[in-house]
Amino acid sequence: MVGDGYRFSTTDMMFSLTVEQSLMDRIRLLCREASAIETGGILVGYYNQGHDNAIVTDVSSAPVDSNRQRATFHRGVRGLQPWLDRLWTRQRRYYLGEWHLHPFASPVASDTDISQLRRYSETDSLRCPEPVMLIIGGDPRSAWTFKAYVAPRQRQVMEMHPVNDAVPTRLEG
Repeated sequence: MVGDGYRFSTTDMMFSLTVEQSLMDRIRLLCREASAIETGGILVGYYNQGHDNAIVTDVSSAPVDSNRQRATFHRGVRGLQPWLDRLWTRQRRYYLGEWHLHPFASPVASDTDISQLRRYSETDSLRCPEPVMLIIGGDPRSAWTFKAYVAPRQRQVMEMHPVNDAVPTRLEG
């Protein structure tokens, strides 16, 4: 944990992700509520001045028009744009990427996850050339793990690792 959050970075240190502890707690609550069904949402925040650290300051729950099943999650969009517009107007916060749950499974990015990240990095309307993804795996009611990824435009999707060994990637309860 770094300060009041978790920090991950690519091996080459070109891209990193910071998620506040309170947001990890919110994600864990949303995962617990979903139980054995996949769920997810978007990550919102800003980049640091060097544009090498995506700092997450808010997360959404799954929009009501999302398709949630045991091993599939397609995030809906209903209600997200007005929420994003408010965050932009009030705090200059914007879309950084996605988060979702792999219940009772590994948090390793699937081929679908990788394809989605690549597609989002090339989608000009998102204005997010380096979207990030946080995947939670395991039992959301007890022990769970997570991994972070980034998809720089026109590059391979890269896993981000804890900045130092003190960052837990497995949480209990």
